[in-house]
Amino acid sequence: MNSPKSVDQIDAEIKELQAQRDEALKASKDADLETVKRLCKQHGFTATQLRGCLKTRAKTKKEEDAEAGTKPNAKAKTTTAKKTSGK
Repeated sequence: MNSPKSVDQIDAEIKELQAQRDEALKASKDADLETVKRLCKQHGFTATQLRGCLKTRAKTKKEEDAEAGTKPNAKAKTTTAKKTSGK
């Protein structure tokens, strides 16, 4: 029968498999990107047309506050919460 593997052996196998997975994913990603580029040229897709499926840059805290219509200073909220919670 097979002897049980040690935790160190299992960890080493996990790292090796993770490296193999990363390489396969990178190769697949490169091939898929070429397909997307080819299709965009073939059909004339624009960034505006693809806007719903493209990743955009992350919003900063300042931009999120501007969209919500609030000021970045949350001090007023904390003082209000203190007044209502204390009886």
